Amino acid sequence: MAVLWTDVIDPAELTGYVRAALSDYEARKGTLARWLPNREVADTVVRFRKATAGLVAEASYREYDAEPEVGSTPGGQRVTIELPAVSQEIPISEYQQLRARNATDESIRNAILTTSEAVVRAIADRVELTRGVVLNTGKATITQANYISDDDFGRAGAMSPTAGTLWSNTAADGLGYLETLRDLYVDTNGEEPGVIVTSTRVLRALARLEGMATLLVNGSSRAATISEVNGLITGAGLPEIVVYDRRTKTGRVIPDTQLLMLPAPTDPNGESELGATFWGQTLTADSPDFRDAGLDELPGLVAGVWRETKIPMIALVIGDSINLPVLANADLSLSAKVL
Repeated sequence: MAVLWTDVIDPAELTGYVRAALSDYEARKGTLARWLPNREVADTVVRFRKATAGLVAEASYREYDAEPEVGSTPGGQRVTIELPAVSQEIPISEYQQLRARNATDESIRNAILTTSEAVVRAIADRVELTRGVVLNTGKATITQANYISDDDFGRAGAMSPTAGTLWSNTAADGLGYLETLRDLYVDTNGEEPGVIVTSTRVLRALARLEGMATLLVNGSSRAATISEVNGLITGAGLPEIVVYDRRTKTGRVIPDTQLLMLPAPTDPNGESELGATFWGQTLTADSPDFRDAGLDELPGLVAGVWRETKIPMIALVIGDSINLPVLANADLSLSAKVL
């Protein structure tokens, strides 16, 4: 049997620590929460209206003294989605505890905090992977040996195109294709994309295209530099390119064959028309041990240390959460295969 181990740090304090560590880690690594920002809900499900496009039916002119024409509420299916659990536990072994038994409380506390940071990284990377899947495919597809789900947010098939000539062919018209994607985005949503998000590999391929070549004074030519590409892109009325190369142990969060068009980035804890990463309220947070410790903000990531009462008395640092990235306006995301 394991019991909550509060000799050195209680769960409310450790929860505050891991939440701060999560924000710091995401800021260092770069996060897609800039487009699917974090939102806490005191539930295990989220409900929202899935929009089909940013365009609405126009109003009609009327004669003076005539009644206005009755319009319709913007369409959209009402959706309810269950938030899956994402948790991680990392042990503090019997040997580690034996080595620390004559140490100060501060040393033991530091060992717990270091282990907690590893728990945070594991959970953060898993959530980021799901954000990448959602933005790339328009679905929250999770396929594990112990858990499978597939929430389809209804993105139009046209918003997942493939370039007619891939950019591995240096004769491809990169700028022209970006303009085509921009027109598709505007025609679908009635608004401009705010940013292009892609990998260093895609950006380098774009820079190597013949149409991007820069003529030097001596008459020779070279590949355009990254800054020159961005200058040409924005000068053509297209959004700025933001490079995103985040990896986890599994691999790239966004495949380095893809180019995303998205709304302008926002604060990772702000609001976005595109959607959100919902963090629900775990049963752990509702437990008396956590409430008695003074945990006030119950939704979101929580953490504690449990210790076995039987030999070998292994301690476990456990982080617990329920969350899912969700697209509320799926067509505000476009993912094009260009390599």
